[in-house]
This record gives sequence, structure tokens and C-alpha cells, in this order.
Amino acid sequence: MVRRDRATRRGVIFGSACILLAIATIAYAVIGLVSAPPESWTLVLTVIGSVVICAPMQVRVGPSPGFPLVGVAVVLLAIPHPDVSPFVVVGVWAIGIVLAQCFVRRNVWHALRFAGLGSLSGLAFVSVMTVTPDGTWWLLPELLLATCAYYTVFLCGEFVRYRLDAPFHGDGWRFSLSPSRVARVVIAVTLAATAMNVCNEYVIPWLERDPDADRTPLIVLLAAATCHMLARRSAYTDVEYRLSAVVDAAVELPLESGASLAAALRARAKSIVDALDVDILDRGPQGAEIGAPVFLGGDAERYLIAARKIGGASFTRDDERALSTLAHVASETARIQYQVDALEHRANSDPLTGLPNYGAFQRALEEANEHRPYREAIALLFIDLDNFKKLNDNFGHRAGDEILRAIAERLRRTAGGGDFVSRVGGDEFVVVLTDLDTLDQAKLNADRIVDALSERLTIEGKQLRPVVSAGLAFSSHREINAQTLVEDADRAMLQVKRSRHDAGLHHGSSVGLSTHRSTRTNEIVARAIENDRLSLAFQPIVDLTSGEIWAFEALVRYVDPELGPISPPSLVSRAKSLGLMNELTRQVVRNALEAAESFRALAPSIRCITVNLELGQISERELGPFVREAAGAHPDLSLCIELNERSLRSATDQLRRDAEALQSAGIIIALDDYGSDDSVVGSLVHFPMNILKIDKSLISNLDDARQREVVKALQGFSDNLSYTMVVEGIETAAMVEVMRELGTASAQGYYFGRPVSFALTRDRLQRHGTRAVID
Repeated sequence: MVRRDRATRRGVIFGSACILLAIATIAYAVIGLVSAPPESWTLVLTVIGSVVICAPMQVRVGPSPGFPLVGVAVVLLAIPHPDVSPFVVVGVWAIGIVLAQCFVRRNVWHALRFAGLGSLSGLAFVSVMTVTPDGTWWLLPELLLATCAYYTVFLCGEFVRYRLDAPFHGDGWRFSLSPSRVARVVIAVTLAATAMNVCNEYVIPWLERDPDADRTPLIVLLAAATCHMLARRSAYTDVEYRLSAVVDAAVELPLESGASLAAALRARAKSIVDALDVDILDRGPQGAEIGAPVFLGGDAERYLIAARKIGGASFTRDDERALSTLAHVASETARIQYQVDALEHRANSDPLTGLPNYGAFQRALEEANEHRPYREAIALLFIDLDNFKKLNDNFGHRAGDEILRAIAERLRRTAGGGDFVSRVGGDEFVVVLTDLDTLDQAKLNADRIVDALSERLTIEGKQLRPVVSAGLAFSSHREINAQTLVEDADRAMLQVKRSRHDAGLHHGSSVGLSTHRSTRTNEIVARAIENDRLSLAFQPIVDLTSGEIWAFEALVRYVDPELGPISPPSLVSRAKSLGLMNELTRQVVRNALEAAESFRALAPSIRCITVNLELGQISERELGPFVREAAGAHPDLSLCIELNERSLRSATDQLRRDAEALQSAGIIIALDDYGSDDSVVGSLVHFPMNILKIDKSLISNLDDARQREVVKALQGFSDNLSYTMVVEGIETAAMVEVMRELGTASAQGYYFGRPVSFALTRDRLQRHGTRAVID
């Protein structure tokens, strides 16, 4: 703070010195003109007017936009005034600078400060012109030295101001020069000044055929007009940049909301108006600030305020317009978002209690089920207010509404922070209990909620104690269908209500527990995977030419002592929902390879085992490294991974590269189920593979010539690309003969054997070897 205060005081002293210098220079010029009036006041007035015209021409000489900027009005000092002292000319020139900067900066003191630094630089320019030799051949180097002196003094002054003000401005303002930009400006001004002098000394007199002709004011005006034209072109570029930035903001801001909308608005405004500070305040702009009213929610009137332009310049009218446009876009964005949020709230809320309605509850239940961490339990508490119709009849509908609002408020108060409360019917409420570990914890929370609902309440001066029936459904793992929780909780609630009615009880709330079978199934599947209790069944893949088995497909199976066999699709889908699919696949791959070693010991010609994987599992983030390592541990076997053809539509370039990495490691890739109803040709050409497995739906009617032609074409395609084609679903000898006629080399199906256990597969190989068909 001390450093900033000192810097501010020094900056004020520096600015005051510049102001005094400007006043002194102008006063000197006025005194000089009054004491020795020039022969032509036209030239004096033309210089002042031309400086004003040149003022918009500001050129950036730093690598970043906004600071530092230099003007080109110094070119007007290059025209000689025979009857006026060069230092008086600087004063006249300074008058134009003050008028121009008052218009641009709209601050007299800023204008005088800038004019003071310009006057010092102008004095350096005319001093060089005074001390250097006169003459035509000296004109260009003379003007070059004078121009260099001018910009050296000016930029040194700007650097001093930067050093004095930098602690106050912070990290948003950096003084840096681009030597190439400075050189271009110096050369351009020097050449322009030289051209003006040449035109004034030689061209105009030659054109006029009059050696005494004086068209110096015309030359000055032409130079000023040229600068103004270039300034307008530069301004057009700046306007185009601002317009583009405002359009970008109009696209970006509607994508934000709340605090992020305010942050994006401040960042955009800061960039577009080159401000060091932009904030949203409860007051309007003050002093040199600019601002615009903005609505970002709430009732208080607020303003988007920009303060302190980079380089210490004043904000322009274009800055104000850009800031106002940004504030308007943000306000409209916030207003529309507010209206959308209000509509969404009305669409998802119960108008009486303000609780989420049934639709919102369904979405919240799905969200809680799908996105809970593995092993985090949830529970659903279904609550029904008993005898609500009788309460309405006795106390009136207005009292009934008050009771419902009171129940809703108690639910809000007693439910946990992460729990979801909803009114789903006339007198029915649900609570989704989250972040649970055990059923006992869920029951404890449910009892606490029901006890709070059953406390006495006063309605229209009368006391009553609500009685509720509640059902609780507990889920320890992710459900395939979360709606079963609702059904189980509702069933448990009805059972409580029925039990109370059958026993003749009319008082006392209670909670009934659901026997949720889906949860038990999930727990059984999770336990089976975690304890490595899955088993495999093996189905042979046959070479139709030799009639021998050359590979087996390993298929996962599980039979629970309580539930009996769990179907493979259900087993896989539950493993996915439990987050255990990768672990299931690891067990299948390990066990399949170990079984294949046993099969190869009995029949050395069997050197391949196939397993099914999900497409995403081949990635490096999931099972890619494991598959390569597992296959590498069995060098005498070929591991084939089967990928479902339908899943390849979501294959990314990265997954294709992962598949190629597996192939490079010796893994065989099979495209499974090709030819199902929604198959596409793209799968055949866009994804790496070694084996093409034809779905049984393509051979469902081999009397159809079209099916036979498709199989023949696919076999030709596979032969030409050195793929192995396997036709699935072969169930009869007649189908085998048709496949041979069509040139099919390999097949799989019940005709050659159903999937059977490891023990039965070993027994088959011991008894019959690799014969495809057992008599």
C-alpha cells in the first residue's frame, strides 16, 4: 500500500509537470504571435485544425494492443514557417494537440498532460531541425534525426509514466516495444515529412509557374486529410474487431449462467474495451469510469463498470457502446435463463407444497441409481398419509392443504442433505435415501423421518397427530431397472396399511421393509464375481473341410444354490451395473486360457480359445494391457477376442489403434454377430479383424437364394483378405452340406455340440478327440 501511494504521488507530480509544460508552451506561442503577428494567420489556423484532424491517427508500437500508442501529428512540424519562430510553431501545434485530446479523452487535465509530453517531444524535433545544416541533400537525414528525437523523447516519457503508475495498475499493464513497429512509424513519418517539404518547395511552384506561390496551408491540409483517412481505415478495423468480439460474446454468454455468466461477462468486457479493471457493482460509473446497467438476477440494480484503460488513456464512446452492448446481451441471457428456470421449476414442482413432483422424482431416482459409487447403497421410502379423506371431510379442504404443507416441511427438515423428497400423489410422498452402507442404517433413517411426521401439529386451532404408513425398499448395488424399487416400496407400504386395518389398529405410524429380489440377485452376482465362483462353458468351432475342431469359444455361466441358473445376459448386465464387468472379463480370460492349455494337452491341434469382450474393454485404460499380458503367459495358444458388430459403430480412432496394438501382440480379433438385423458394411472395412463370425440370422432360410449368395459373397470377401469366416447357428447335417457347397470353411452350432462345462469338454476330447461330430 505504501509503494502504491508513493507511486501515485509521483505520478501526480509527473502529470503536473507535463501540464505546466503544456501551458507554458502554449502561453509562449500566444505571446509570440501577439507580439509579432505572422504574415499569414491562415497557416497558423490550418496547423491547429490539421493537428485536430490528425489526432485519431494512433499507431501501436508494442506487441500487445492498446499500449503504447504514438501519434503522427509531428509530421506537421516539418513544414517551415519563415516568419515565425520554430518554438512558437511548437506552441501552435500544442494548441491543436490540446483541442484534439479534449475531444478524444474528454478530460482537460488528461489532454494537457498529453500535450505537455507532446510539446517536449516537439521541442526536441524542432531543436534538431534548427541545429542541423540546411539544404536539399540534408533534408531526408535531417528529418530522420528529428523524427527519431521526437519519438525517443515521447516514448521515454511514456515509459516514465508507466514506471510511476505500474504499482497502481498491477499486472494488467505492461510497457513493451516492438523495434520493427517503431522503425516503420519513424520511416513513414520521415518520408511523409520529406514529401511535404518537396511538394511545398518544388512541386507547387512548378505547377503554379510562379516561384512566389505559397500553398503551404494546402499541403498541411492534404497531409492531415491523408492521416485522417488512414485513421478512419484503422478505426474501421477496430470496429470490425469489436463487432467480431461482441458477436463472439453474444454466442458465448448464453452458454453460461450464474457466477460463470458474471465471470465471462467481466472477461469479455475487459478484453474488448482494453480495461485493467471490470467489475459488477451496485453503483453507477464515477469519474473516468464507464458503465452500463446489467441484470444478472435479483432485485438490486447493478452496473457493469470498467475502470482504468490500458495505457492510462480515457475510454472512448466506442468503448461505452461496446460495454453497453455486452451488458444488454448478458441481461437478456440472465432474463431468459430466469424465465426458463421458473418454467422448469413450475414443470417439476408440486404447486401446493413446493416439493418436486413425480416427473422430477423419476429423474432423481434414475440419477441416484446410475451415478452412485460402487457399493454405495440407496433406499426408497414410500409414505402414505392415512385417513386423509376423513381429515378433509372433518376439517375442510383448506385444512387438508395445510396438513400436506406441514408434512412437506417436516420432510424437508428431517431428510438428510443428499436425500431427495417429493410429493408423487394426493397424500403420497417419497424420499430417496442416499449415501447408505447397510439396511439397518436405511431403517434407522426411515424411522426417524416417520417419527418426525407423526408429531402433533395444530391446524386451525385444533391439534391432531398424523398417522402414516411407509414402505422401505433397500438397494445395495446399482439396479438394472430402478422402477422396481418404487414397486417394492409401494408394495411394502400397502402391506403395512393392510396389516393395520386387519388388526383393527388406527393409530401409530410404522415402516414396512420390502424383500427386494433384485437387490438379492445383485448381491449374489457381486459375491460370485468377487469370490471367483463363475464357471465357463465351451462350444467347439469346426473346420468343415477336415471335420476337426480347431478352437473353442468360452462362455460365462453361473448357477446359484438359491436362485438357480442366472442367464448369461442377466449376469453380464448386472456385472455392468455393479461396475464389475472388467473383473468378470479378467476371470473369463484367465480361466479360458488355463482350460485351453488342458485341451491342447489332450489334442495339440486345438491351439485357439475365443472369449467375448466389450468394445471399450480393449482400450489401454481398461483391459488392453491385461489381455496382452494374459496371452503372453500362454505362448503356445492363440487368444481370440470377439467384439460384437453392433458395438463397432461407436468405435473411435483411438479404439482402432488399441485394436491394432492387440493384433501386433498376437491377439486375434473376431467380428461377432455380423449379419444381424442392423449390421452395416462399414464394420467390415473400418475396424481391424482376423475372424468374421456370421450371425445365424443370415442362414435362417438357406432355401432363399439371396441368403446363400450373401454367405458366398462374404466367404469370397474373407478369402481375398485372408480372414477366417465362421458361420454360427449350424444345427443340422443339411446346413453343413449347404455351407460346404458355398465354400464355407468353418462353422459353429448345436450340430457340433452345445456349450458344455470344462469337465464335459475334457471328457469329449478324451473319448473322441477333435472329431467335429459325435455319433
